[in-house]
Order: sequence, then C-alpha cells, then structure tokens
Amino acid sequence: MKWGKRLLVLFCSALFAGIVCAADAAPEKPIVVACCGDSITQGVGVSKPEKESYPAVLQQLLGDNYKVLNFGVGGRTLLRKQDPYSIGNGLNANPDIVIIALGTNDAREETWKKFGAEFVGDYSNLIGQFRTRPARKPEIFVVLPPPIFAERWQLRDEVLNEKIIPAIRQVAQENGVTVIDFNAPMREFGGEFPDGVHPNAAAAAKLAEIAAQAIRAAEVLKQDQ
Repeated sequence: MKWGKRLLVLFCSALFAGIVCAADAAPEKPIVVACCGDSITQGVGVSKPEKESYPAVLQQLLGDNYKVLNFGVGGRTLLRKQDPYSIGNGLNANPDIVIIALGTNDAREETWKKFGAEFVGDYSNLIGQFRTRPARKPEIFVVLPPPIFAERWQLRDEVLNEKIIPAIRQVAQENGVTVIDFNAPMREFGGEFPDGVHPNAAAAAKLAEIAAQAIRAAEVLKQDQ
C-alpha cells in the first residue's frame, strides 16, 4: 500500500474512533423532576424564587444530570372541592420524578370538617393521574408539609399534625409511594419561617437538602434491587 493511501486509512480510522468516543461521551437526557405544590414550593417567602426556592436549590444540589422544574402555585389545596391544584403542567413535562407538596392550605379547620373525609381519595386520584400518563410512569414522592408556626389565613398546625399528616402517610402506604418529611426536621427552625408558614431562603435550602437526600436514597435502593 502506498503511503498516501495508508495515511488516508489511518486518518479515517482515527476520525471514526473519535466519532464513536464522542457519541459515548455525549450526556444522557437529564432526569426531569417536577416539584408540584403550593406557595411553599412556588417560593413565597424568599426574595429570589428562581434562585432560593426549594426547587431552585434542589437543582443546584442534584446537578446537571437533573432538570428540576417548579410547578408551585400559591393558595392551592389537595382537596378537589376547595382550591384544587391542577397538575396539567407537571404532566406535560413528562417527569421521571414527581414531588407533591400539598396539604398546608387544607389545614383550615372549616375546610377539613367539610371535606377531610375525601383527602385520601383525592390524593390517590392525583397520584393516579401521574401514573396513567402514557409517556412514562414517574417515581412519586409525597411530602409531609412543614409545621405551621403561626395561625395565619386560618391555617392550624393542629389540623396539619393530627389530620393531614396521618392522611398523607396513609396515602403513601396505600399507593406505594415514598414520603419526604419536611415537618419533623423543621420544627426547631420556626424562626426561619418569618410569617409562620413560608420558609425563608435558609429554611428553603434545608427543605431542598431533605428532598435531595430522599432522591439519592431512592437511587441507591434501585441499584441494590
């Protein structure tokens, strides 16, 4: 073989190898995390929700392999007969992971007396909507909401603790989903909830750390199975 042809073959081989290596090194599609919830998820209580809300900090903690989307909407309840949360945007994102953080706005005594018996069924229905999405069946986490440190907007911590949190635990057990506890770990940080309900930036960062730990623990569990 002449040198010219030999060099051409070597060049083509090197080029092909480079293409294969580049393809192997190409980043995989990021894992989409949909954070669904009320104003706590939305970022009310922090000055820059796009950077300081718990979903924004969760993105920083999880890194580039994840894409964390904030679908928090202020004032929304889990109960469908009150001010129900709509999961349309979360569904359309085709998430791999869903974090549902609802229940704080259901903690009005009058609301619970009227519709509390429907809470477990309504929550199961919400989970079912994500699970029946044709594109994919995401891993779902349900959140025990942070404490209510001050009785504002008729929200009561007694209703949250005695009624809503047990109901969420029941939902998790019946539907085989994972619980993320934003409640117990935050009880000592009441000073970081300036209005008694919404976390400031420091508290939101703590919530993000708790969520990140739960997601990572679920990953380890999958790998061990």
